[in-house]
Amino acid sequence: MTGCPLGEVTVDFDADLVRMREMAAETTGLAPVTIKPLPAFGTLLVNGAALHAAALDKPWAQGARARIRPGPCARTTTGAGR
Repeated sequence: MTGCPLGEVTVDFDADLVRMREMAAETTGLAPVTIKPLPAFGTLLVNGAALHAAALDKPWAQGARARIRPGPCARTTTGAGR
């Protein structure tokens, strides 16, 4: 999605997301490709909290609160995944 008309205001979501990733990469010193999945992961955490996923005995809720092993994005920072 490149833009969404809101009356007389047009929001360019892609450009804003790119700027946010660049700022996070610059601030943290991480590669932009490492930063890329963080907004989606943050959204998952917020939605899981809003839905009280920790209290639900459903497979999707258990998956949403599963611990992430160190280095799940290691393949995206080098080689063909870059």
